[in-house]
Amino acid sequence: MFLLFLSVVFCSSTIGLAQEKVEGIVLDEIGSPLPGVTVLIKSTTIGTITNSEGYFNLDAKVGDIVSISFIGYKTYDINVVKEMPKQEVHLEADFVGLEEVVAIGYGTQRKGDVTSAITSVKSEDFIVGKIGDAAELVKGKIAGLSITKSSGDPNATSSIMLRGITTIKGSVQPLVLVDGIEGSLTTVAPENIASIDVLKDASAAAIYGTRGANGVIIISTKSGKRDSQATATYSAYVSLSEWYKTLDFMDTNDIIYGRTNFEYGGYDTDWLEAVSRKAGYTQNHSLSLTGGTKSSTYAASITFSDEEGIMRKSDSNDIKAQMDFSQYAMNDILKFNINVLYTTHKNTNNNNNYVYRQALIRNPSSPVYNEDGTYFEEFSRFQYFNPVAIQNEMIGDTRTKYARVTGNITFEPIKGWKTNLMLSKKEIETTGETYYTSQYYTQATGGIKGSASKSSGNDVSDNLELTTSYDFSIEKSRISAIVGYSYLYNVHDGFSASNSNFPSESYLYNNLGQGTYLSDEDHVAGMASDKRDDKLVGFFGRATYGYDNRFNAMVSFRREGSSKFGENNKWGNFPAASLGWTVSNENFMKSISWLTNLKLRTGYGVTGVIPTDSYLSLTTFDYDAYGKHLNTDGKWTPSLKVAQNPNPDLKWEKTSEWNIGLDWAVLDSRLSGAIDVYTKKTVDLLYDYAVPVPPNMYDVTTANVGQMRNNGIEVMVNAIPVKTSEFEWNSTLTLSHNENKLLSLSNDLYETDNFSEVGGVGDPISVATHAMEIGHRLGDFWGLRSVGVSKDGVVLVQVKNDDDTWSVKEFDTKYNEEKNRQRLGNGLPQIYAGWSNTFRYKGFDLNLQFTGQFGYQILNSQRSFYENNSIAYNRLKSAANLYGAVDAAGAAVINPETGSQLQVGLTNSMSQGVWSDHIENGDFVKLSNATLGYTIPLSAKAKSYVNNLRVYVSGQNLFCITGYSGLDPEVDNNFLAPGIDGRDKYPTVRSYTIGLSVNF
Repeated sequence: MFLLFLSVVFCSSTIGLAQEKVEGIVLDEIGSPLPGVTVLIKSTTIGTITNSEGYFNLDAKVGDIVSISFIGYKTYDINVVKEMPKQEVHLEADFVGLEEVVAIGYGTQRKGDVTSAITSVKSEDFIVGKIGDAAELVKGKIAGLSITKSSGDPNATSSIMLRGITTIKGSVQPLVLVDGIEGSLTTVAPENIASIDVLKDASAAAIYGTRGANGVIIISTKSGKRDSQATATYSAYVSLSEWYKTLDFMDTNDIIYGRTNFEYGGYDTDWLEAVSRKAGYTQNHSLSLTGGTKSSTYAASITFSDEEGIMRKSDSNDIKAQMDFSQYAMNDILKFNINVLYTTHKNTNNNNNYVYRQALIRNPSSPVYNEDGTYFEEFSRFQYFNPVAIQNEMIGDTRTKYARVTGNITFEPIKGWKTNLMLSKKEIETTGETYYTSQYYTQATGGIKGSASKSSGNDVSDNLELTTSYDFSIEKSRISAIVGYSYLYNVHDGFSASNSNFPSESYLYNNLGQGTYLSDEDHVAGMASDKRDDKLVGFFGRATYGYDNRFNAMVSFRREGSSKFGENNKWGNFPAASLGWTVSNENFMKSISWLTNLKLRTGYGVTGVIPTDSYLSLTTFDYDAYGKHLNTDGKWTPSLKVAQNPNPDLKWEKTSEWNIGLDWAVLDSRLSGAIDVYTKKTVDLLYDYAVPVPPNMYDVTTANVGQMRNNGIEVMVNAIPVKTSEFEWNSTLTLSHNENKLLSLSNDLYETDNFSEVGGVGDPISVATHAMEIGHRLGDFWGLRSVGVSKDGVVLVQVKNDDDTWSVKEFDTKYNEEKNRQRLGNGLPQIYAGWSNTFRYKGFDLNLQFTGQFGYQILNSQRSFYENNSIAYNRLKSAANLYGAVDAAGAAVINPETGSQLQVGLTNSMSQGVWSDHIENGDFVKLSNATLGYTIPLSAKAKSYVNNLRVYVSGQNLFCITGYSGLDPEVDNNFLAPGIDGRDKYPTVRSYTIGLSVNF
């Protein structure tokens, strides 16, 4: 009905208008026809594309402007008049899009004037397919922005990091702004994003002060155009997913042949299959409406997405709706804009990471159910539970509502002078409900008849920004300036309650008061609430100057205050400056015909990382569970105790960064790119320090002391290797490298060890996996170095003697000491790479997106836990591998019967552990996305109703070239302990997608 209504509106709006046929041919500079060129009536979405001979035709009104555009060429406009002659249009090469506009924060800038390290990706260059968040749209397309997704969970989002690590206690997540408001990668539907701009260096990000040290990602959503007819776009896709790879564990035949400690149970159960669906399934539908009159614009969109993950009980249901409306008044002196965003999310609560562990270690010859229909359990084995029961007997879901309203009033009394007031309110409501039945393992082992909990959280953000800007030109000079004030107030409150042991399980979580733990003297029901707030205020300004398309300069300054800071450091200053020189526009360069563009850039800026906790600078109190006092009523009451020392000097972590860049293009922009080299130093790193009691009331104080340095280089190369009348190949390569070093953690007042062990794997191994040390980079693996397997089937490791020499011993858990551990590699990739290739042939288009990471290691913790013959659980088949035995000197042990090296298996008496053999090289090249599309040619009659119809097929995570033996070498880069491929996980998936897009 809605589409029918749109069609009626569209048709009725065209009745009675005088139409002229506009037709012609589009050629390049040498006269070759250009297929696939966009021919569009300006300020509308009505248009067509040229065919293989470069020919086009469409109907337009007298007075319309027909805009002809193509990637790599300057746009050409045609004024529609009566009795239009046939057009012959010669497009000129565009020098790497220098007239393109990019977002720079609190405004935009012509790309040719940019002096900072900024990368912009438009919607036409986004990755297509099963897209979960905004980061997946640009994965591999932005040098320096590492994007990883190591989980197949429908609710997992990408992990992102820009230009290395700037903190050891805070967050490395860049600031994400959605239409100018702080948000996240999942705030808006990917289908409604028009562009993603990334401010990479401090000269660009300093205008955001304490939030800018990790870079800024600016997401702009689609909007309407003035004086354009209403158009509707419907896009949809369906996707099926499978496991990318599964681990090779012992099966029922191995149980029968005694390769585990299990007894044969008479069944053949694939436990991973038992907790999984046959395939993951996703459907996504998006409908948008755009248009405008001479004095208004409007855009509305709604997206529905429903995903069922491969593992049962994993799902995600989302509805995202957005509306944008602008009204111009008083001859464009005033502009009113309102933007409303509303989303809902729902997912089933589960414990699937732990379910996955239990599915791997379960006896494949045991049944899922007993003959009476109850779950088959063996609680006598330590931490050994039926994974199907864990899934089925945990009931509940989490629901989130996100609402944001933004209003803008723009006053422009003089052309170029704009004053804007922005007001925004954002509210997020989250409700969670969970019930564990009496058959859930924690309840069954504890004899509890069910446990229920409910929780709710509410986050509200009030944002105000007042800016005034002036843009003007004087002869060869372009000048712009902006000053502004920003106010942001955040408040969170939450509540939770739980109870256990219910007389009836039929109520689930809907009658918490019936549980006996509320009144039982031997047990305690749960109840908690919390509230916190913070305030951020900023004054800022920026000025840019450009002269004769040769020289450019930008300066900015922000003074910012936060309630999170200590009393003595409430305010911080964040200056920035950058310069640009377009050498290719100098007269002495005109004779170099093959050089299209050459620009030098340099910039410096100061940014910050704000503390994550609202009250780190203040004294906080808690109830002392072990200390009670007698109150005035004669009752023993818990006493208060200090839970945190105050620090009135607490402030932001400050990062100072230099960036030098080079933009270049040759051969009429057939080959172009950019190189950026940066160095940044972070001081006043936050860290927790042990302090004496007394005089302090608590034994730890958080203070700004440490220092860290990051150096790096980023390279981007764009090429058009082939370009003919019917075929075109565009290719983009991105490379980035970062070096990190921890410089210090102590000063005269606060002192800590220069070395500490961080990270770790869980029980029963329970050892640290990484080292953090002054003078070294973060992410170094730290553990025992293995040198082979002894004749008795025990792994040999190096152990330090009292005289600091090394000897070789058979592994024992007693050697898990700091003195015996060594550096075993690093979990942070030294090089990130992306390679995008787009091929166009007539109506077909093919995009291949490769990503890669190089120069790093991965701890394969599945091998640490499951490549072992002593465990009482199932194990990897590789646990039965044979090894050539060696002695303590590394010499081969000879089998006297064969005269060759003795082959031994791992003994069943060796404990689990982590050693260097479990740390593998992680280098990989992956085909992250492949999309084949076809734009269906439409008849003249069909074009009266449909502007464009495209269908496509897409695959994600299709193949990976790597030497890593685990599931997927793309693991989370946790910045203090990166490179751990954990045992409790939701493995990655491979997806196949089919979709379409229709523009009416």
